[in-house]
Amino acid sequence: MRALTTAMLCTLSLTACSATKNGHSYQVPDNICGIPANKQILGDLLHDGEQLSQDTGHFTLEEGQFCHMYVDGNDSVVSDADWNESGYTLRDYFDLSARKGTRYFAGGKYASWDNGVVTVIPCPGVSEEGDVLTVAVKDIRWNEDSQSLLEKLGPPYFESYKKKLECPS
Repeated sequence: MRALTTAMLCTLSLTACSATKNGHSYQVPDNICGIPANKQILGDLLHDGEQLSQDTGHFTLEEGQFCHMYVDGNDSVVSDADWNESGYTLRDYFDLSARKGTRYFAGGKYASWDNGVVTVIPCPGVSEEGDVLTVAVKDIRWNEDSQSLLEKLGPPYFESYKKKLECPS
């Protein structure tokens, strides 16, 4: 009887611990406010909690949309986009927001730092706000894994963003 009770307790403990990945009691989405994103990587970035909500505020993609992903009411992952004039570059982004540990990758098409990843997308004729879109994704309560996860999440997410806006190639 004692062995059976011990076995049941161990099984219950394992079931409770593995019921949700990373302590998520919510369904991890496969998008960031409607823009497709890798669900597995996003799940690794999102924080533990009971409830996830996404909020785009009142801005459209053409205006420069911000997307806040809240876990239990707290910012967890944020994507923000800002339009700039033609000729704006990734290096210009860092002139305005100096970041320590910036790492450029994919031939300088993307850059990352401890809690974010960013790219600049030429997208003329889509917005009255500008011809070049800067898109960044940030892990608000970052850890030592955030930068490498964001470097994997960013490029396909940015391509999906570009397709959603129907930017000319």
